[in-house]
Amino acid sequence: MWDENTDNQKELLMAELAPSMQVFVSCGIGLDALHDTLRPYAKISLQEIEAWRKNKTSRAKQIVEILRRTHKLQSDVLSNFSKCISQIIKYRDTAVHPSLELKNACTRPDVQVGVDWKFSAYRFSNAEWCLTNTINMVVYLYEHKSGTKEVDESISNIVDTLEELKVVQHSA
Repeated sequence: MWDENTDNQKELLMAELAPSMQVFVSCGIGLDALHDTLRPYAKISLQEIEAWRKNKTSRAKQIVEILRRTHKLQSDVLSNFSKCISQIIKYRDTAVHPSLELKNACTRPDVQVGVDWKFSAYRFSNAEWCLTNTINMVVYLYEHKSGTKEVDESISNIVDTLEELKVVQHSA
């Protein structure tokens, strides 16, 4: 609940900011790790990897391409994955490599005053969206097997770890 006391407002915003940023960074790292785990099975040539470097292909596009090549995802699923991954990587990158550029204050539906954009972007509801969508993508890959033993085992190992950590409950 929003507090009218200015000092408490700052405290509430700061208390929400760091853990929300950590969620975006963690999910981004998780997506990077998924990319690195699946890349050997995606049949990406050295020429394609070099073209990615030369063209500065975004990490989000690289991750999506690896998933496209390792799984037979329907176009709507691939599109949804692409949108989620792009947002997660964008905000992960912004958290890890902050800009000194000044930006206008933003509003939030739950706060009645203008706040720095970071307090709008890195709020609990967005962090929850980020974590939920990252986990849902992994679970989707687990439930919709790729047909490649090594890929399916890798995804299964990830889900097993998430279950051990009590992040997901999934029945096989």
